[in-house]
Amino acid sequence: MIDELPEGPDPANDTPQSFSQKAAAMVLAQRAMVPQINQAVAEMNSLQAGGAYALPYIFDTATADADPGAGKLRLSSATQSASTVMRLDLTAGGQDYTTLIDTMDGSTSTIKGSIRLVKQGDLSKWMTFDVTARAAPSGYRNLTVVCTDSSSASPFAAGDALMLFFQRNGDRGETGVGVVALLAASTVSSAVTSIDYLNIFNSTYDRYTIELQGMRGATGPETISMQLAVAGVAQAGSYAVMATPGTESSVAGSVLQLGNVTQTLPSQAASLTIEVRNANATTLKSVGIRGISFSIPANSMICNIREGGYGGANPVSGFRVFFSGAGIAAGAVIRIYGHRNNP
Repeated sequence: MIDELPEGPDPANDTPQSFSQKAAAMVLAQRAMVPQINQAVAEMNSLQAGGAYALPYIFDTATADADPGAGKLRLSSATQSASTVMRLDLTAGGQDYTTLIDTMDGSTSTIKGSIRLVKQGDLSKWMTFDVTARAAPSGYRNLTVVCTDSSSASPFAAGDALMLFFQRNGDRGETGVGVVALLAASTVSSAVTSIDYLNIFNSTYDRYTIELQGMRGATGPETISMQLAVAGVAQAGSYAVMATPGTESSVAGSVLQLGNVTQTLPSQAASLTIEVRNANATTLKSVGIRGISFSIPANSMICNIREGGYGGANPVSGFRVFFSGAGIAAGAVIRIYGHRNNP
């Protein structure tokens, strides 16, 4: 409930002293009402959102893994749509929402729920995310997220007042061997140095299919490479590739080379289907490149099946794909699927 303001000053009847006292009391009362007004706005927006939780936050442009500060949230990437973690302070609009935030991963479904971020006063700036996990560092929470859509790659500026709407998913029903789920899908909106999904793998799935379509070099010929990630960090490690089935290549190094875009023609593109197996194993993780197709004007080429491996001792959490030169041009499409092998 919003409190009533005290009696205001009356220039016609008040003495200078009483006028100043009443004016000071009114200013103090207005300051005290700000958290109540924010809470009321959140509750009204919640009703309008059809029951979704609604929390008011201030956007912080820093990306480091640290408490964003009272009433603030931040994302893990300067390119906001590429973020894989959302960092929430435990207070929003002057209220403590620790208990509520800690229920955001309560669903037994792989995708725990969805978040919609909207700039207050400008509904044309927004982002949507799927939530897959929650971590609880002291004083704030990290939500593992995948951006599902946005009004632009980075719609929010420092200090923007945002409204966070959270809708929890229902619990997962019975699942069995062979269940496949789309874990992420996105399109490169502008040239990037790499495509990073460093925390997309989890213990629910043992095998993953990564589809990359329309991969073009930003400036010219490129070598397409990949690194697997452990605990969110891309690994140099030691990778080996069999150039042809049954024949192990002597090539081993800090990356897994997937193929080459050798033409300088701007219309050339490569499409890849990559399979990562035994992602949760503490021994060899195998990587299969099931097909690399190159689209060149007037013809096309299909690469033979190739196999590779990564011998790190820890389960892998995701991957990084990158080109050898200036980077990956806009237009590339990425889809990631998880295959549940065990009931």
